[in-house]
Amino acid sequence: MTLPRLVGLKTYVSDLAAAREFWLRHFRLTPAAQGEALRYLLGDVAWEQLPGGRFCGTRGPHGALPVFGVDDFSHARGYLLAHDIPIVFEEMVPGLNLLIFLDPDNNPFELAQETDPGDWDIAQRKALRTKRREDAPRATPVHLLGVTELTLYTHDITTSVKFWRDVVGLPVGLSYFAHVHLAAENVAVVLRTTRWRCKAPEHPHGTQPVFAVADPDVLVARLQDAGFRAERRGAGLAVRDPAGIRCHFIPAE
Repeated sequence: MTLPRLVGLKTYVSDLAAAREFWLRHFRLTPAAQGEALRYLLGDVAWEQLPGGRFCGTRGPHGALPVFGVDDFSHARGYLLAHDIPIVFEEMVPGLNLLIFLDPDNNPFELAQETDPGDWDIAQRKALRTKRREDAPRATPVHLLGVTELTLYTHDITTSVKFWRDVVGLPVGLSYFAHVHLAAENVAVVLRTTRWRCKAPEHPHGTQPVFAVADPDVLVARLQDAGFRAERRGAGLAVRDPAGIRCHFIPAE
């Protein structure tokens, strides 16, 4: 059985030139193509930044959250703080250090460093959670290792699991503390609960994932049987998951 594969991300921004400058200056990302959109290659994931983004006004976690790998959490954190890039959440747990920051359009992105669980120090976590941790300001931009995970926020994790597992075809792996990990071919897809609801879902904003699937026609039939309306776009399709996140599916090559 071939699993769906995350092949793309679509992020809406209000100003393409400002977005290009932000990611070039702070992350040394250069578009592989640009025109009506900016297109970056992050490993095997194509990331498009599209115009027309409008902040929905929702301040809490919702929608899709791309996770980029980094090799030095301290460097990344020190750099973001030194350059006044908002960090809205950060955590250190055995095996993982992470933080979530906002781009100029309030789109969230996560930076995550995998660590040795045996080296975990609860004192460092306490310092982070109490805002006492200090990371030296860094001048060197943050290096991204690619897309390592995709978080999808949901108000009903049971319904979302049924959609992504039974309809889309992502097998369930580890589940704990209202977090459910599913497996795409190349990344983990993590469902996390949230109490925040988007104030303006009609506004183009945030990030939308693109998955390659073996047979979009079979997926359309499963979606219809489950009561979801798919919008056909050429050989592909778009649909909103139970949390209202717009997701795209294209044929696997």
